Amino acid sequence: MDMARIKTYYFSPTGGTRQVAQHLAERLGALLHAEVEYHSYTLPREREALPVFDADDIVLWATPVYAGRIPNKTLNYVRAAITHSSHQALKPSGIKSIALVTFGNRAYDNALAELVGLMEEGGMKPVGAAAMVTRHSFSDTLGAGRPNEEDLAALDRFAEQLSAKLSIFNSQLSILKVPGEAHPEKFYTPLKTNNAPAGFLKAKPSCNPDRCTQCGKCLEICPMGSIGANDGIPAFDGICIKCQACRRRCPTGAIAFTDHEYLSHVAMIERTFAAPKKPEFFCSETVQSRQIRTESQNKLSL
Repeated sequence: MDMARIKTYYFSPTGGTRQVAQHLAERLGALLHAEVEYHSYTLPREREALPVFDADDIVLWATPVYAGRIPNKTLNYVRAAITHSSHQALKPSGIKSIALVTFGNRAYDNALAELVGLMEEGGMKPVGAAAMVTRHSFSDTLGAGRPNEEDLAALDRFAEQLSAKLSIFNSQLSILKVPGEAHPEKFYTPLKTNNAPAGFLKAKPSCNPDRCTQCGKCLEICPMGSIGANDGIPAFDGICIKCQACRRRCPTGAIAFTDHEYLSHVAMIERTFAAPKKPEFFCSETVQSRQIRTESQNKLSL
């Protein structure tokens, strides 16, 4: 079956979400003989304009999980992009879409349900959804090496399932069911090693001037555009979402988070969530398949 395009959108400050989204898109593109496009909305300039979808596009939207939800500072953009662009396409049965979230081996909580909910409310038709494990941005050990070969093999199998669903896509596909709340009110509360709430919302990184080469890399990659410079040394004056892009991509290791509440939370998650989590996948069913299973369950209950 030939498709127009698979349009892949991702927010990926440290690269894990981009890696997973591209792997899934490339595999799905090969199966469907479809062209694949990649669109980052990680940097401020990439969020200045809303995307444009055509009626026959497949939209793969990928986001990391921050505190159990879609990152707060990108939520309005995601909502506006999905709603505006889907309505522009004017497809009665809904733009075909796939929801993808990545999480750092703790939990994805309500993030996947929130993304699927935005798609449905925006006029899309979610065909599948996935939650993939990547390295936690806070930690060098939690989720290290993820996704691994086993994860990517599972993602390939998911792509095959999606390909089959998309090949029979029509308005009769049932609503996609995923765990969590589509309209969550709260975010996950980070804890310290003593299980008390960790208050590092206003914490910001610092730069060691003796190690800084004034390369300007951190100024370019901050997804909030919040890093300036004083005499060539990074100045962290704006909003910080703790994405760790500046710290992880500093070539000399000059940037660090030293807030004690933050460090206590990192120690807690490394201790509590060390056991490897598995990725999870969800696909829509046809109405007919769902009815057959419901009838069978009703017979068994008699």
